[in-house]
Amino acid sequence: MADPLNILHTVGFEALYPIVRCEIKFNQPLDAERLENAVVSVTKVVPELMATYDIDKNEFQKLSAPAVSVIHYVQRINDQAAAKLDFETQPQWQIYWSVDENKLVIYGSHILTDGAGFKELLYLLADCYTKEQSVAIQNHTDINGIKKLLEQIKPSQLNNDHPQTPLSLPQLCDSTNQQRHYQVVHDELDLRQSHHLHYQCRRLGIHLNDAFMAAYGKAVQQYCGVETISLACPTDMRKFLSVDDQKQLRVQNMTGRYNMQIEAPLSESMADTAWHVHRAMNEQKEQYVFLESFRSMIASLANGDSVAKLQQAVQEHYHVRGISYTNLAVIDAEKLNFGDAVPVSCLMSGGFREMPKYQIAVSTFRKRINLVANIIGTPQEIWLARAVMNQMKLFLLTI
Repeated sequence: MADPLNILHTVGFEALYPIVRCEIKFNQPLDAERLENAVVSVTKVVPELMATYDIDKNEFQKLSAPAVSVIHYVQRINDQAAAKLDFETQPQWQIYWSVDENKLVIYGSHILTDGAGFKELLYLLADCYTKEQSVAIQNHTDINGIKKLLEQIKPSQLNNDHPQTPLSLPQLCDSTNQQRHYQVVHDELDLRQSHHLHYQCRRLGIHLNDAFMAAYGKAVQQYCGVETISLACPTDMRKFLSVDDQKQLRVQNMTGRYNMQIEAPLSESMADTAWHVHRAMNEQKEQYVFLESFRSMIASLANGDSVAKLQQAVQEHYHVRGISYTNLAVIDAEKLNFGDAVPVSCLMSGGFREMPKYQIAVSTFRKRINLVANIIGTPQEIWLARAVMNQMKLFLLTI
């Protein structure tokens, strides 16, 4: 069996197809031959990229297709291509190079790896492209360090993944009759705004992530009138491994999640809401609550249960929420080094959600904070998605 944490992302296929998306804009074209050679080199390190996924066995089955078959040269990026992704019959990534836009878009399988692992994959691709040769490195997919943590940390009662009053957005259209499009919605805090937010968070004694969650929750609140903010917050568990294990390449799923819920009246100030989020998140962190998102699943695995039963165990603590959030943290511009072709922007996000399901992914590149949402929607629904994102940005600027 492959990494058992892959199973977290096989729950709810009908509601959300598990994708990680990256879009890199360059100052000049990439060299096609070097890109193709780099892709070949990367797949030698992570052979599962050229495999199909067997959901019943949680196994990757090798494909006979050449590695370069995942590269598509197009005039312009059209994210409608994401609708055709099928990781059960296709490779675990697809790459699109836009000739007109100097833009590279990579769709990766969230079954194979999480956001942090996908960043490692991007850095590996850049390294192979720059060195123009294979890189002598091994990919690791064990979860031995996490199993040790599960043995050491007592179960927590804080992990409520099914809130009574979840956040939601209004249903604008009849999903059966309206034509929908795949759309990436993006906004950013520029250098000055990003610097100011950093400063204000330090002054208030809170983390940036606390501010992001508070602003996102308050933005969605405007549309549902709920007096509580309930959000799941994924966390990269690599940072809990030993020092040596943290140095290893880990293109795998190593994500747990916290489930934060606070009382937050609509009239409450942004700073107060952010502070309440900070306290709630600290309580979750102190008890290692993220482990509860898959503790029962790992116990079922030890008992030899089927993948179907493991999925059932996951559903209790890791179900797909209608309103979700992820913080992909900093994308390191130095590690994303493609030589003379310099990345001027880099956006990362998750799967495409059909409105009113909605996720905002936050990341930082070259000190700018990016907000990204991948939408399947009508023009009216896409406007709503933009409005929520704009409201979130305005709340961040009021701190």
